[in-house]
Amino acid sequence: MKITEILKPLQEINPLSSLFHKSNGTTNLTTEISAKEIPDFTDKSLLKEDNKEEIISKLKLTNKLLAYNINKFETVLDNLNDGVIVLDSSTRILAINHIMEQLLNLKREDIKGKHIRECNCDNKIFSFILENFESINKLVEKTEEMSIGTSNLRVSYKTLIRSDGNPCGTILLAKDITSHKLTEQAMVEFISQVSHEVKTPLNTIKSYTEMLIDTNNRETILEFCNIVNGEVDRLASLINNLLQLSRIEMGSVTLSMTMTKTKEFIENAFKIAISQKKKDIKHEIILPDKISPVNIDKEFMGIALINLIGNAIKYTPEHGRVTLRVEEDQEEDKIMIHVIDTGIGISEDDMQHIFEKFYRSPDDKVREKPGHGLGLPITKQIVELHNGEIKVISKKGEGSQFSIILPIGERYFLE
Repeated sequence: MKITEILKPLQEINPLSSLFHKSNGTTNLTTEISAKEIPDFTDKSLLKEDNKEEIISKLKLTNKLLAYNINKFETVLDNLNDGVIVLDSSTRILAINHIMEQLLNLKREDIKGKHIRECNCDNKIFSFILENFESINKLVEKTEEMSIGTSNLRVSYKTLIRSDGNPCGTILLAKDITSHKLTEQAMVEFISQVSHEVKTPLNTIKSYTEMLIDTNNRETILEFCNIVNGEVDRLASLINNLLQLSRIEMGSVTLSMTMTKTKEFIENAFKIAISQKKKDIKHEIILPDKISPVNIDKEFMGIALINLIGNAIKYTPEHGRVTLRVEEDQEEDKIMIHVIDTGIGISEDDMQHIFEKFYRSPDDKVREKPGHGLGLPITKQIVELHNGEIKVISKKGEGSQFSIILPIGERYFLE
């Protein structure tokens, strides 16, 4: 709804505002009263003694009509998502909605009808009004951003103009832009982190290629080439993860869902994951004899599952164990894929952040392993795209269990 439509009743209300401030009329009238019942004070016949009662009666009806219209106006304001305060042409508070009451920490019944100088309020929004109210009869529009408590607000002060071009009051809007500010901050941090993650392998590649120029030792050349190759792989992995993440977050991913043989899919993902990690670790896969198919995008769900298995292997010391166990809950129509390791585990503090982009634990055992902190965020989003959920059970020093829970859907077996 446009603010001009909301404020349209002000043209009718304003001439009677002084009467309203002095009256004790109710604002809870529930029946519409015609504007034709407002008395015409230019009619001299109404001034006769015997018409006093009629004048009083019509004044009461006029007062009720005014109260009714203001009540409707305030109901509209109270249903807006922004804080609103309206001043009349005398710089008195004509209307205020409940959000603005909370922002000012004032009650409307304590300030309505008062000149703004009479209101005792130590608040940034009120200070902003006081700084600008003298411009009420000028065509003024000002905007300022301010912080109140934990909220960030964009406050706008604007002169109201009637159809004849003359000012008739002022409106002040306070819009909560906290989420917008947090998004901006997150974007700045994201770009900074990406820049750092890209810069690190590039610097390493540059340094080692420069050293390659000055050496003829074959063993040194092979060592440097392996380091450069590893950094190129790291950079390629980062770029690939960023592309996947951006596609998911932008909603440009179109899943190619197919009914998939769960057992075959999980066995293939497990083989790919363990073949990529060369460590002396025991691997075990536990599957039911029969298991229902799942409706998934095999490419994306494969990425999610391989990420979890790869992490389990990465953070499990030599001679440890990584187990992939699958269960089917027929009552809940769900399949649960558990990736269990005997690795370094996750602390309680880290548990709150592990699905945040670029988050990596300050733990030295985590930091010594290569990574960008994007694997788990991507995995979580892929699982959620499949209407599933991911759960974690872990204790520092005692290993972890990551579980992907997927709906089964149609219950039949693919041969």
